[in-house]
Amino acid sequence: MNKPLPAPYVIEGILPDRYPRGWFCIGTDYEFSSVPVKLDYFGSSLVAYRGQVSGQVHILDAYCPHMGANLAGEGSMVMGDSVICPFHGWSWGSDGFCNDIPYAKKIPDKARIKSWSVMEENQLVYVWHDPDGGPPIEEQVIPRNDEVFEDGWTPWVIRRATVASNCRELIDNMADKAHFGPVHGTEEITLFTNISEGHTYTQLMNGRSPTGTMESKATYYGPGYMIHSMQIDMDIGINTRFMSLVMNVPTSLESFEFLAGFKYPVPPGMEGNIVAQIEFVNQQIDENSEGVFADLAIWKDKVTIDNPILCDGDGPLTRLRQWYQQFLLPTDQVAASLKERKVYHKN
Repeated sequence: MNKPLPAPYVIEGILPDRYPRGWFCIGTDYEFSSVPVKLDYFGSSLVAYRGQVSGQVHILDAYCPHMGANLAGEGSMVMGDSVICPFHGWSWGSDGFCNDIPYAKKIPDKARIKSWSVMEENQLVYVWHDPDGGPPIEEQVIPRNDEVFEDGWTPWVIRRATVASNCRELIDNMADKAHFGPVHGTEEITLFTNISEGHTYTQLMNGRSPTGTMESKATYYGPGYMIHSMQIDMDIGINTRFMSLVMNVPTSLESFEFLAGFKYPVPPGMEGNIVAQIEFVNQQIDENSEGVFADLAIWKDKVTIDNPILCDGDGPLTRLRQWYQQFLLPTDQVAASLKERKVYHKN
């Protein structure tokens, strides 16, 4: 008697109903000046600018509560550490309070907008987001990466793309050992280890191709910022290294901005020539068709799947998703066990 065929598998997938909590990188430090920049993040509009007095980057809700103009719109400007509304000239301080109305004798008591927590580290700018409105968590401050500040590196160069999918889809890559061959051209993986500890998740990967070997270390600090270092040793005696960033900032619950950053050793003859260095990095990005942007072709057509059929050759995807879930929960619901160091080998 023939065995009955199994029923076709039914994919299940439910999008998160809120944005994750953590620090999100929004660009390099040199991208922000006293010219207001509009940021469409977390389902709203924000304005970012560097104060002329403090020299620090400030981020506010962008919609002026007077008549609804965008503080990053055409005609807006920065004066001191305040941003000036282009519609009626209301001045908003970096703390979110209105500090001047040029035609009013008294500023309304309720004239206040949200001021977002901002930090700068590793030559990058980050904004803090908590769906419950909590302040930055002390132990989750982005740490200094000493390698970034070593002599001989180019500046960071960041490329951006909008992805019509929930930002959670990007995180799966850390545990998805099997996609590195078809998508990124890695011929053989000789080491693949994932380490979760508190709000950090690290991927250690070594590989080999017919031309040489590579060693890679990538760490997420929270749900949106990952910094990566790679060493490549070719059999012909040429060795090189580079650093990269893989980051996301939610734009809606169904979309995110994908940011990929790159830093290379400065080529001989380009010392001190920042313009040439940035052009060099852009050239390297354009020539690497199997780099981090290769995933975009998959993301644009894939579906959310909460119940994937996994096999023995896959990485610790379930463990990774359990780690990520902490950023979607209120802080008092995050399991204490997530602080423990856990190591997952898949070789």
